Amino acid sequence: MNDTIAAISTTTGSGAISIIRVSGDKAIEIVNKIFKEKDLTKVDSHTIHYGHIEYNNKIEDEVLVTIMRAPKTFTTEDVVEINCHGSIIVTKKILEILLILGCRMAEPGEFTKRAFLNGRIDLIEAEGVMDLINSKSESEKKLALNQIEGKVSNLIKDLRQKILEVLAQIEVKIDYPEYEDIEEVTYNDLKTNIEEVEKEIIRIIKESENGKIIKQGIKTAIVGRPNVGKSSLLNQLLQEEKAIVTDVAGTTRDIVEGTIIINGVILELIDTAGIRKTDDIVESIGVNKSLETIEKADLVLLVLNK
Repeated sequence: MNDTIAAISTTTGSGAISIIRVSGDKAIEIVNKIFKEKDLTKVDSHTIHYGHIEYNNKIEDEVLVTIMRAPKTFTTEDVVEINCHGSIIVTKKILEILLILGCRMAEPGEFTKRAFLNGRIDLIEAEGVMDLINSKSESEKKLALNQIEGKVSNLIKDLRQKILEVLAQIEVKIDYPEYEDIEEVTYNDLKTNIEEVEKEIIRIIKESENGKIIKQGIKTAIVGRPNVGKSSLLNQLLQEEKAIVTDVAGTTRDIVEGTIIINGVILELIDTAGIRKTDDIVESIGVNKSLETIEKADLVLLVLNK
């Protein structure tokens, strides 16, 4: 945690702009060595500066450099962001220079790790950052933002506080029964408080289950007898020829999967083998897989003949 880390924060590849992030005690000092237009060690925090990156008397790129001083940064350390042109060669060259000057290559997720270890965010918020990066739908993005903003953490903190209050009431009555000025807490009072806590726990668990569905999607099994149109339905929903469709019953022998998003909710579609009694060893394996898929699915679409 005492060293200074650097990494490319934007997606690797060609683009208009790339961002290289540097975090640590020597972040400003190191970047200042290759930024020639201004002394970055003397500028105000949270300011942007135009200039050029120069190393060994050679200009590498025209850049915008953002200076953010601790503790009001994502990692609570000094942070510098270099906005350069999005060439792969340029971006990697600037990063290489930073590593030569004393930075260490950041490990995957290390900026968020430092934010967590420095108390900037808690574990739930840290997970929310990754969920936001990997979000595939509007609902998943909203869920991740709630985590990052601390809404989920606040739910847990409030619940914990209620439990502590109940425990405190019980312990006071046990340890100091002789104190008459303490508000009397009856069995019914404690029962009511505990029931409220229980209801809150059940509510949070239900919300977490909904969140799991939003994040991982609804496992949707398309099932039915052979040759009723399961694979055709899958292809129609996906708008592509994902599964092989023929007039021959039992064409689908294995699981075929695809993903669609409906009203912000991810559906993990699973086309299964037609269910019927068969002496074909290969087809029977497919039928067994179909039955297993039904057991694990959140939603089952049963396809029938007209």
